[in-house]
Amino acid sequence: MNIRLNIILLVIAAALGGWYMSQQTPETNGLDQLIKKEGNPDYTGNKMTTSVYDLKGNPQYFAQADEIKRYESSERTEFLNPFVDLFDAQTALKQWKVSAKHAEITKEKMLNLSGDVKIEALDPTSRLQRVETDKLTVDLNTQDIFTDSAVKSVGLGFTTSGVGLKGNLKQQVATLTKNVKTYIEPTVIRQSNEKEKSETQSPKDVQ
Repeated sequence: MNIRLNIILLVIAAALGGWYMSQQTPETNGLDQLIKKEGNPDYTGNKMTTSVYDLKGNPQYFAQADEIKRYESSERTEFLNPFVDLFDAQTALKQWKVSAKHAEITKEKMLNLSGDVKIEALDPTSRLQRVETDKLTVDLNTQDIFTDSAVKSVGLGFTTSGVGLKGNLKQQVATLTKNVKTYIEPTVIRQSNEKEKSETQSPKDVQ
């Protein structure tokens, strides 16, 4: 009789223990969702914009993207389908528009772009008008640009293609390093040179 009673009590205890554990599971799952897993971003946002200014309060760059992910531990930000405007440090005016399929900005303010990368000048008189490649890095501190990928650059009166590029957006220059092919439009270059010459002439030089 005692053996049978003990068995019944054990069955009841096991049933109660199983019920208790089942009640605790939703709370545990909810807690797991609140805890950030290693490698996951600290926060994400859709259709977001961000603006960054230098120490003098001048705009340095403006970025918008379909999705933005921020990793606080590494101070890294990822962008999906980004558009980035770069500003002139002296005039605080927009100078360049940058687009790609993916980008990240590192702690050191290096903008790493990949997938259908395009850099376009917003000033129609800029010697360098457009750069197209698959991967490219922009140093946001100096606006130096560089890549080891195949690249095409378009400027006033020329179109150049090749592999690898180094340049500077502030100086409006980009130099291809290998397998360089250049197409020159003499008319455009001559018109540009004549315009620069007329702008640099003093009033007494003009008859």
